[in-house]
Formats: sequence, structure tokens, C-alpha cells
Amino acid sequence: MAATSPSARSASAAQDGAAELVVVRAAGDAPLPRRPGGRATDRVAQLTALLVSLVGQDGAIDRLAFRKSLEARAPMSVKALANDLACYASFCARAGGIGLPANEARIVAYLEDCERRGLKPATVGRRLASLAVVHGLLGVASPTRASIVRDALRGFRRRVDVTQRQAGPLRFGEGLGSAPAKGFTLSALLQACPGTVPGLRDAALLSLACDTGLRVSELVRVACDQITVEGDGSAVLTVARSKTDQDGQGAYAWLSPDTVRRVSAWLASGGIAEGPLFRRIGVVRTKARAAEAPAALPAPPGLRWRWPAAAIAPDDAQPRLASTTFVIGKDPLTPAAVRLIIKRTARRAADEHLVNLFGTELDAAIAALSTHSLRVGLTQDLFASGEDAGPIAQALRWTSTSTALRYGRKLAPSSNATARMLREVRR
Repeated sequence: MAATSPSARSASAAQDGAAELVVVRAAGDAPLPRRPGGRATDRVAQLTALLVSLVGQDGAIDRLAFRKSLEARAPMSVKALANDLACYASFCARAGGIGLPANEARIVAYLEDCERRGLKPATVGRRLASLAVVHGLLGVASPTRASIVRDALRGFRRRVDVTQRQAGPLRFGEGLGSAPAKGFTLSALLQACPGTVPGLRDAALLSLACDTGLRVSELVRVACDQITVEGDGSAVLTVARSKTDQDGQGAYAWLSPDTVRRVSAWLASGGIAEGPLFRRIGVVRTKARAAEAPAALPAPPGLRWRWPAAAIAPDDAQPRLASTTFVIGKDPLTPAAVRLIIKRTARRAADEHLVNLFGTELDAAIAALSTHSLRVGLTQDLFASGEDAGPIAQALRWTSTSTALRYGRKLAPSSNATARMLREVRR
């Protein structure tokens, strides 16, 4: 899908009763305003430094295995590995001694420390898996597979709540399926998106994410040439690579005509013809300024003084309108930016009374929203419409049905075999 438009356009808009000049600069026309804060963390450098600090004199890192292990992993997997190792390094700094390679007693002590700090068993299980990967890089057997470590993890799970916190679902809206949506919905968020350039981008992003159920890492990688519009107004999105398709065999997702229209509106407004679909937008605002008359010079005694009209500069004589300049970036949005868009739009929907949530209930609902909310919401909508776990897992590109059942566990009973059989006879 491609769109063409002038690289810079301006228009007048009414805002609070006053005229405003709106300018859109396409990618490459102007640099984006700098973000406040530091640079993104180099996860490979972080992981390397942690390994060096943890390995004792008797340990040695197989550099070739280390490099190939990182090449085989997605950036988000490398990030998770670095975060998990940082947690273990923090424990080792408190406990003292050599961190890697570790023995069974040290891993059990780490498990007990995680339990004291209130970590979830699922989080600890992932960190043990990361430690197993690290021991593989050292060429030694992983102590995480020992029976005493497995028993310690089982005991941990028995003592604490193993229920995983699920992202708050963003379902389509009322009237879809047998179980109506509650709280925030995609329909409410789309209504809350303004008609500005950022609003068009946000609406296109939310709509496409709802249709496809893409993970955020897949959503930010969508490019213009991956969308093929069909004759009926719908489109097919090529998902080049995903969490469950690291080899890049590819998959396909359907886009509704409504989503295609929203994507087209965003591309036209931003002058985007190729490259990443969803991009950062820099916003520069200036205030209105009234016309400024030149300061009067003192008249000589006994003479009348008049300022020559030709000496008045046009820029000073004319008022300056308030202006907003939208600068379209070249790089795709980050997952953190997508999370911010979802929460910001939800807050706007609440301010415009598009949802029936107030006070602490509203704050909790917004806090529960994440980049996974649309994927969870689509899964629940599919269960509510009577679909089985198998087709749902295929549509959302899962390798098994267990994740689909976990996402839709609150709605799955209403569409399972017992419900379908007894719904008409036991009223």
C-alpha cells in the first residue's frame, strides 16, 4: 500500500475560536525533536559485561558459541536474557562468591531469595531457563536441571499464587458475540482518536492490531509494502517474521475495510509511501502573536513626528497565527511508544465519557492495559463468537492451543461442548 502527498502542507484550522496554522513535514524534511532522557540500553554489551563479572577464574566463555547464541535469538529474547542475568548478578553481589558456573545449592538459594522478594513463579521459571542458557555458553552442565532445584521450584509454586497477571483485554465493543465487552473497548478508543495527524496514526495502529492480533514486536515492524488491498476493500497483511516463526517462513493476516481506510488516511496525511508504517511524530507548537507597532521615537522640540509607513516591517505589522508542525519520522515506533499510545487514548476516552468507569476502577483499568491487550481482546472476542481453540490458535499464530485457552479462560466455558449442548435445553 502506498500513498503520495506533498512533503510539506499547511492548512488553517479553528481551535478555541482562533485560527491555527497546521504544517505536516514528511519523513526526511526536518529532524525530529530530541527525546528527553538517555539512550537505549545496548543489551548485547550489558549481557557481555554481566558474564565477565560473574565468571570466575576457572570459567571461560566460548566466544563463538556466545556470538551464535545471540544471532539465533530475537532482540526481545536477548533483552530478556540480559534482564534475567542482571537479577541473578544482583543476588550474587549480595551473597558473595563466584556466580558462574553455579552449583545446585547456589541456585536453590537464588530461588529462596526470589520467593522472599515476592517474584512470581513464572518469572522465576524464565530466569532459571536463562541461567541454563548461560551455563551452556560456559560448556558446563546446568544445575537448574537437578532434582533438588526442580523440587525447590515445585515447593515455591505450592506456597504462592501461580496465577499469571493477564493484560486487560481490549475487545471490539458491545454486541459482538454472546458475552458483551465491559470496560475499555476498541470502539471507544477509536472514537477518542482525534482527527489530527497523530490521531489518524493511532487509530490506524489500534485498528490494525485488533484485526490481526499482532504482538507488539511484530506490529512495529509492519511496512507499507506488506499490505495488499483486495477488490472488496479488505486487505491481506504479510507477517514476515514472528515470535513463533524465527526462520521467517511468513504468515498472513486479514485486514477489514475499516482498517484499510484508516491506514490509507494515515499514509495520506503523513506523506508516507514506503518503509515502516507506524512512525514517531514530532510536534512543534508556537503561540499566536499580535501585530507589533514600532516603538515611537521622541519628537524634536516644536515638531510633530510621524513614523514613515515604509519603515514598518511587514512581519512586525502583521499578526502571527498559532501554528502546529507535525514532523513525520523515518524510524518505526518502539514498543514503549505503542504502550503509551494505548494508555493515553484510553485516558482520553474516559475524559470524553466514552466508557462507564470512574475513580479507582478507572485507574486500575488503565493500569491493566498493555501492548498485549488487543491480542487478548481479539482472543476473547473469538471465543465469545463461538470459535474453538484450534482455529483461534491458528488465526493468532500460536503453536499450540494452550495459550489461546489461557487468554480466553473466562469466556471459553460459554462456548465449550457442554455449553453448546445444554444451552437450548436448560434455560
